[in-house]
Amino acid sequence: MDHDQEMATTIRTVTEILSLFRTEMEEVDAVGIRIRNRTTRLIRVVLTVLAISSSVILFLVADLTGSMTQMIDSMNTMYHHFGYMSNDMSLITVSVKNMGQNIEGIPVIAESMQQMSRDVGGMESSVVGMSQRMQSMERGIAAIDRGVWEMSGRFNSVTRAVSRMNYNVNQMARPTDMMNPMGWMVPP
Repeated sequence: MDHDQEMATTIRTVTEILSLFRTEMEEVDAVGIRIRNRTTRLIRVVLTVLAISSSVILFLVADLTGSMTQMIDSMNTMYHHFGYMSNDMSLITVSVKNMGQNIEGIPVIAESMQQMSRDVGGMESSVVGMSQRMQSMERGIAAIDRGVWEMSGRFNSVTRAVSRMNYNVNQMARPTDMMNPMGWMVPP
């Protein structure tokens, strides 16, 4: 009879230990699931922010490129107009010089017209310099555009890495599956 009582006590003790062990494993599993869910939410938020940021950057670079192209076209048109204006000023200067030779009081006007012609020539040179600088800026924007595309590729690499990390987190959240292949301790 002592032997039966001792056996019953042992079975009761083992049952209590296994019940306690099951409770602790359920708590570990619940913590793992909470960690997995929080990590998944965080990853989704980060990916959403990255996607929105890259979209905004691509839009802004495209808009800037369009604006720079319009500005360069306007600068080229200005350059041509200044060229026509310089030619007209040269013709006016020649005409005024001819008039100055015929009329004594006109040389002062001719001199002013020559000065204006030189000023317009200087303006034309300035416009040429501005046009060259605008073309240089356009090349810089093209380099920025290439950089944005490279950054987009790197975002894709980050997305793949985050997906692999998400898979690893899901694997780490399943410690009870590895410890109990029969599944009797897994909560319903």
